[in-house]
Amino acid sequence: MREIVQAVLLDYNGWLLCEFDNGVKKFVDIKPSMTGILEKLHDRNFFNKVYIDSDAGTVAWPGEMHLDPDTLYARGIDIQELEKLLQASQEAINDDRLKRA
Repeated sequence: MREIVQAVLLDYNGWLLCEFDNGVKKFVDIKPSMTGILEKLHDRNFFNKVYIDSDAGTVAWPGEMHLDPDTLYARGIDIQELEKLLQASQEAINDDRLKRA
């Protein structure tokens, strides 16, 4: 089971930047989990109360609200892959490989 060792709130509603126990950092969209009891996370003030529950190894909110770290790992976008994609996009733009419609 993966564990989250660090999480950073992004100034983009519903997203966290999580660092996992294997050193991988991923952007994770929490919005798909905001159903049922987790609907409270739609409230930005409540969402901002996120913390790392070191016993559970994952992100949590007051009221014992936790998200499965394996699900977040699978759902997350690897920051290194995103950096590669951005670099490739920039190179394509600079090389004028994008054709205007």
